[in-house]
Amino acid sequence: MTEHTFPPRLDRSYPVAGGKIVTRSLEAHVVDHCNLTCAECCSLSPHLPHWQVDPAELARDLARAAQVLAPGVFKLVGGEPLLHPQLVELVEIVRASRIAPRISITTNGLLLERMPDAVFAGIDAMTISLYPRPALGAASRAAIEERAARFSVALNWKQQDEFVVMTRTSPTADSAATAAIFDGCWIRERCHMLRAGRFYTCTRPPHFQSYHRGELDFTGDGLALDNITAERVHQYLTRVDPLAACAHCLGGSNTMVRHRLLTRDELLRSRR
Repeated sequence: MTEHTFPPRLDRSYPVAGGKIVTRSLEAHVVDHCNLTCAECCSLSPHLPHWQVDPAELARDLARAAQVLAPGVFKLVGGEPLLHPQLVELVEIVRASRIAPRISITTNGLLLERMPDAVFAGIDAMTISLYPRPALGAASRAAIEERAARFSVALNWKQQDEFVVMTRTSPTADSAATAAIFDGCWIRERCHMLRAGRFYTCTRPPHFQSYHRGELDFTGDGLALDNITAERVHQYLTRVDPLAACAHCLGGSNTMVRHRLLTRDELLRSRR
């Protein structure tokens, strides 16, 4: 199992190669919903409406982003990405875009045995989050390892016994606090994201947008992919001003709590 250091080491160097900004990774959350209800989910999945990306929209975003970005890996994330009914097509779209040399899926693994071989055949790596409950059984893990070996997919088993408490109960008006959150947060350099025609340095703004059902607007935290340039991307990634979302967030290095699943009553109270 890969050893994970938390919080990750900060690295905000964004070299330019061939007219493109080289980054560690880029991801698309292809669904917002999940088959689990993890408390403190950084994607807020238990509280979001069901949503899945349209393959044509992902293809458009990738075509634009590939003109200026050169990530080392492209990740299909969620929610739980295996819930997308056109996952194979999404993998093929990412491969055809040639945006990154490696394609990865991040999943809780509970639905992997239902996935067609084409999913494994189309990717290079897979990160599987292992939760205390529900636990992925030994037989399931063995079957996943066998298929991964057969298709030369690198597996990263990631034990997730704890979650970071990231979401504020109410936003702060303290500008110094939001500046400190932004300055010290590793998420904005390791979780770059494409969503609905925009590039985000952090996954939180699009998820807050969905969580607040459009009552609050966080789209200004991202860059429109129309007429995007490498210079604008570099300025955006190296900015010092915090995002609007930072006022609603405690950052990726805040206090950690034991993993647990939300109860039905908690979900009913939180959903609007």
